[in-house]
Amino acid sequence: MKTIQNISVALVAFAAIFISQVVPAHADNEKLDFTLVNKTGYGIKAIYIAPSASTDWGDNILEKTLENSDELAISFDAKEKAEKWDLRIEWVDGGDAVTWKECKLTEITKITLHYDRDKDTTSADIE
Repeated sequence: MKTIQNISVALVAFAAIFISQVVPAHADNEKLDFTLVNKTGYGIKAIYIAPSASTDWGDNILEKTLENSDELAISFDAKEKAEKWDLRIEWVDGGDAVTWKECKLTEITKITLHYDRDKDTTSADIE
């Protein structure tokens, strides 16, 4: 009987360790999480991310200016389920805001922003 009890305790301990490795302890939605890299040459004062179906941008996710060459790890709450997201960038110098629509964040791990001064265009490399 003692052998069965020891096996049961061992199985419970194994299950607890296995679950703690499989189920994240934080509330992030890793399928949507990505890194945003600013390679534009300009500071970004605001970043808004909203489900494409939404009519509200919500709050600016930046706590401080995202300077040129800075990276920002963006994490989502586990309850977020939208498949497509819109991204809006506002510049420190007051230039026109830039928006990307219907980004499939489940397929993106990194977005690197660039600015072409000659063409006056902002582009994004997606990884």
